[in-house]
Amino acid sequence: MPTSRRWLVLCVLGAPLASDLQGQSAQTFSLQVSGLVNGVLKDVFVGLQNGIGGEAQVRYTPGALSVGAGFEFTIHELEERTESAQFYGGFVEPRYRIHAGSNVVAPYISARFAVLKVGFSGEELSLSSTFLELNGGGGILVRLGPRVNLDLGATLGYNHLGKGILIRQVGGTRVTVPVTSRSGSNLVTHLGLAIGLRD
Repeated sequence: MPTSRRWLVLCVLGAPLASDLQGQSAQTFSLQVSGLVNGVLKDVFVGLQNGIGGEAQVRYTPGALSVGAGFEFTIHELEERTESAQFYGGFVEPRYRIHAGSNVVAPYISARFAVLKVGFSGEELSLSSTFLELNGGGGILVRLGPRVNLDLGATLGYNHLGKGILIRQVGGTRVTVPVTSRSGSNLVTHLGLAIGLRD
């Protein structure tokens, strides 16, 4: 077969693949807002329940590999207490998008590292410790428009509460209780929208 004809055949066969790759590619910069469910699989705090909340992140996507950074917040009820616990702080989330032959749906694998503070509703409790999360997992991006993707994902991982001091106000008296280092595990799921900002 002549060389020119070979190139023509390759171009025709490769056109759908190129279209799919272009369809799966997001804008270089995007903003994502999601709802979160933080499932507690092993207690770090005694009586800590599953939490709900949200996150916002900015994502840089030069290709199949992307990196996001943002802020997350979840609220957790505590057994046999009127207060609730609040986890809030920053995170970094790298992702690798997997080509699945579609310009509408794209699966991905991801990791997540978060450094969080712990607060409590009311004024009776405060905690000085830092809470760390290190998770891995994945999800699916569904193309809703030229600049909008639906994102559904989940990560499973390890969490760690560092040493610190728990301060409790009892009838106007300030009581301090040392907190030992503890580890546990969690399952975080999210559903949100990613909006492209720049090509």
